Amino acid sequence: MVNDANWLLPEGVEEILPDEAIKLEMLRRAVLDDLTERGFDLVMPPVMEFVDALLTGTGEELDTQTYKFMDQHTHRMLGIRADITPQIARIDSHYLADREVNKLCYAGTVLRTQPAQMGGQRELLQIGAEVFGIEDESADMQVIDAMLQTLSLSRAPDVTLSIGHVGIYRALLQQQAIEGSTEQRLRDVLLRKSRPDLAELQAQVDVAPFNALLDLQGGVAVLSTARDMLANDDELQSALQQLSNVVEHLQASAPKVKVHIDLADVAGYRYHTGLKYDAFVSGRGRAVAQGGRYDRIGKLFGRSRPATGFSADLKTLVKLA
Repeated sequence: MVNDANWLLPEGVEEILPDEAIKLEMLRRAVLDDLTERGFDLVMPPVMEFVDALLTGTGEELDTQTYKFMDQHTHRMLGIRADITPQIARIDSHYLADREVNKLCYAGTVLRTQPAQMGGQRELLQIGAEVFGIEDESADMQVIDAMLQTLSLSRAPDVTLSIGHVGIYRALLQQQAIEGSTEQRLRDVLLRKSRPDLAELQAQVDVAPFNALLDLQGGVAVLSTARDMLANDDELQSALQQLSNVVEHLQASAPKVKVHIDLADVAGYRYHTGLKYDAFVSGRGRAVAQGGRYDRIGKLFGRSRPATGFSADLKTLVKLA
């Protein structure tokens, strides 16, 4: 008798059969062709590296998502990548350091110890693009344009782009010198958008500006309201102006895309440093593509400079049509 268990795959891992495989490969080629036409250079970092390199800098947040094992040759710990972005930052810092600006794209497998949602995948085919060396929001516009075209190539229906800016939250923290456990509790409250829990913090912080953040989500008119509701702080106004510039660009370049502003979006606060954006499509509750600023990611690789990019899972995208 054949033991059926021999044919079982680990939970969150799947085989791609012919009909789906050709669709996946055609989409991969189409997206990479578009990215290279936009001036992004293709790179192919390895699927495994020494853990020290994989988890350097912002990659530390991926620690629990990374599979680790001992290298029999060096007796050092190896890891299978759970995200490709830290690898791209290392390539920018070490191998392409002679360039003032680097525009890099990639596609490859990543493996994670836990799925993002119950019943989700642990083996993803990540595709994305990164821009290094441009400080202003023109780089974010390039990345957003590329991300939206990726969704267009996958025939994603009814795209909504949710845009925020963690610089606003950061500026409000600095105004009151909020840090440590208090900041962690406050961030958790904003992630859950819980006003009752926010009220419980009023003995420790002035909750008024954070209550305002919870109101500042919706259409593009939110940006005008934010200028009136938030204190006249240079960093706040700069962040709002960046958001306005990006929205104006989107209204001209992608008028069919719905734009949603969420100034209370603090997800990825320790990773992102400025503008952040998540793409949603009709019928799916989770983002199908995401990106944003992560300036200084290359600091521990020896080259701290502006960076922004996006990524998506091709296996998810191919199912959107």
